[in-house]
Amino acid sequence: MKPWHVQVTSTSALAGAVADAAAKDDKERLEDGREPVRRKPELRRVPAVEVGQSVTVTPWEVLHALGRATVLSRQGAGRGLAEHWGCLKYCQALEGSAGKYMKLSEEGLNPRRHYKTVQSGELGIGFALAVAERIVRKRYPGHSVSVVDADIALQAGWVLVGKDVRRRDWVRQRPDFFLEAWNPGEPSKVRAVWPGELRFVGLSLKHGELVA
Repeated sequence: MKPWHVQVTSTSALAGAVADAAAKDDKERLEDGREPVRRKPELRRVPAVEVGQSVTVTPWEVLHALGRATVLSRQGAGRGLAEHWGCLKYCQALEGSAGKYMKLSEEGLNPRRHYKTVQSGELGIGFALAVAERIVRKRYPGHSVSVVDADIALQAGWVLVGKDVRRRDWVRQRPDFFLEAWNPGEPSKVRAVWPGELRFVGLSLKHGELVA
C-alpha cells in the first residue's frame, strides 16, 4: 500500500494545553475527595529532529499499530484474529490526497453516527503509536522497536479483577502500553505510554490532511 504524509503537531503550546487540562482534572478530583492521579512531570514538545513536521506512513502501518494496541491479553488463542479484525474495520477509512497527504476517505468521513467518536479515538491511538515508534527508532538506531500491551506485560501479579478494579482508583493509573527498544546483548529500553498521553491525541481534518 502506498505511503502518505501525515502532519504532526508537537509544540510547547500543545504541551501547555495538556498540562492545563491535567491541572483542571486534578483540581476536580481534589474537590470530589478522590485520590490524586500520577502524572508525567514536565511535558515537553517532541524535538523537531526526532519527528519533523510530518511522517510518512501507510494506512496499514497505522491500522496494524491500532490492532496490536487494542487487543486484550485475555482473548488468548483468538488474539491474532482480534488483531486482524482491529485492522480490517477501518481498512477503507483512509486514503491519499492529491497533495500526497493521508486523509479520511468518503467512508471515513461518513461513519455511522454512533461510531464517529469511536473511530476518531481509535484512529488517534493508531496514529499516535505509529509516530511514537518512529521517534523511539530515531532515539535508538539499530534497535528493534515494538509496542507491548501493558495488560499483557503486567498481568503477572498486578492486574486486579472483580470489585478491586472498581474500588481501587490507582488501578486506573497503569500505563496503556510500553514501547520497547531492544538490541541483542543490551538491556531493553522501555518507555511507558500513559493514558493521558494518548487521550489528548485525536484527529482533525485540516485542509484535507490529518493532524495528529
